[in-house]
Amino acid sequence: MTDTPHTPAPDAPDELRSGSRRAAADETVSEWRVRFHRWRRTRPFWGPILLALGGWFVIRPVISSMSAVVALGAGGVTAYVLGGGMILAAAVSMFRPEQRHFPALMGVLFAVASLPLANLGGWVIGMMLGIVGGAMTFAWTPYDDKQIAKIEARKAEAAEATEGARGDA
Repeated sequence: MTDTPHTPAPDAPDELRSGSRRAAADETVSEWRVRFHRWRRTRPFWGPILLALGGWFVIRPVISSMSAVVALGAGGVTAYVLGGGMILAAAVSMFRPEQRHFPALMGVLFAVASLPLANLGGWVIGMMLGIVGGAMTFAWTPYDDKQIAKIEARKAEAAEATEGARGDA
């Protein structure tokens, strides 16, 4: 089935008038992408993602029924505490970027502690992801006004160049 432009009859059902719906849906998707892009640029995004992924790798080897965790005792709970702490630190730093330093430090401490306490830190992968993610989160800084103005100027130049290329064609 190909998308060919056609004009439905005036009395055609709404299902045939999908062109206007598709345009509205495309507009909504592009607006959502722009909003998400702005939101992502105002916070440490990739650091908390890596930190949470590291927490998942720490928890994953010990996920089992609650009766098995209780039977293991304190040793069975440490992986949940450390991995859950890493995931919680990632969530706090993602959604409260002004409070990113303390959760980043705690995430790195949980990741390092997971090496001897939780299946070699999620088979070392979880520990390494946690350390790198916590470091990226701690090191992130927001844009200042000068950087934002420079970015906006570049976007405006690119938009003008694109419009100029469309006008030439």
